[in-house]
Parts: sequence; structure tokens; C-alpha cells
Amino acid sequence: MKETLTLEIVTPVGFSFTEEVDEVVAPGTEGQFGVLPGHTSFLTTLEPGTLVYKKGATQGRVSVKSAYVQVTSNHVLVLADSAELENSTVDEKH
Repeated sequence: MKETLTLEIVTPVGFSFTEEVDEVVAPGTEGQFGVLPGHTSFLTTLEPGTLVYKKGATQGRVSVKSAYVQVTSNHVLVLADSAELENSTVDEKH
């Protein structure tokens, strides 16, 4: 089994961000939820808020507006109206 997740964030302006991560914590409509490698597949909506991803001892933050998220065992795809990395806008490939 793959030990990391591929986090991919896409906005209407095109491909935005991709990163291999260890964990994702997202602002779901019923509260925050976490995703680890091997997670059960599901599809849900996100509330506007901050998505946190962890890679080793570091973490990153992405502010998202209205969004959908698709989770599979090793991939988290976020389709967001807009997304913004901490300190920079997410509009180009990272």
C-alpha cells in the first residue's frame, strides 16, 4: 500500500497545486475530517475554511472557498471555486 497521499487542488482557472503528503485535514460540512493513506473512498462538500496537509514534520495550509472533495485510498482531489496557499494565491502548478 502506498504510504502517502497525492493532494491535488484544482480551481476554475486550471491546474493549481499537487503535493505528496502524509495526511490531509479538511473543513467538511459536518466538521473537520482527516484522511490518511488507505482511507475509504468518498465524495463530499467542503465548507469555506482552511485545509491542512502534513508532510513529515511540516504542514501547509490552503484556504478554500466552496469546494468538493473526492477521496480514494491514495488520492485527495479538491475542486474549489478558489484556493489560496498561505502567503500566495494558488493559480499555477506548485
